[in-house]
Amino acid sequence: MPVLLAALPADERDAASLIGQVGSITGGLRAYLLEHFNALRDFYLGAARRHLHVVLWWD
Repeated sequence: MPVLLAALPADERDAASLIGQVGSITGGLRAYLLEHFNALRDFYLGAARRHLHVVLWWD
């Protein structure tokens, strides 16, 4: 995650344009990505601690 965040342009508008974001993200793109990354990581850590399996499905 640090590498991804470091690779984003310093200008928030330029960074947002890389992901197709129109308008501003409250708190900034870096904070947004970090919050969602941490939530996903915590989900998988919790599943692992409880010895649960996570199934991904896509078509």
